[in-house]
Amino acid sequence: MKMQTEFGELDITLNAIRKLVYFAILETYGPVNISSDSWFSKLVSSEEGRVKIQEDEFGHIKVDAFVELEYGTKISEVGRNIIENVKHKLKTLAGCDNVEVNVHVIDVK
Repeated sequence: MKMQTEFGELDITLNAIRKLVYFAILETYGPVNISSDSWFSKLVSSEEGRVKIQEDEFGHIKVDAFVELEYGTKISEVGRNIIENVKHKLKTLAGCDNVEVNVHVIDVK
């Protein structure tokens, strides 16, 4: 993602955006983990597999987050909080205005 500032051009990589999303999810109440704790998924998964970032030619960012939630929390409310927190962090820290966030609940623990 490239941005033009008064001082020059700023290039923010998708990996940097992935890290911001990862930390925004962990700051939200409700998610237990952003992966599965099975031995196979730990072996083959990485942060790239748990948070997917795509950017189109117009600068729109699409985020797909795969999370495990805490038992007893309201799934719809936690999902809404994750979406709001991720959008807020990306807007304030990375200057991303057009962000689509999809939360996929893969487990409840």
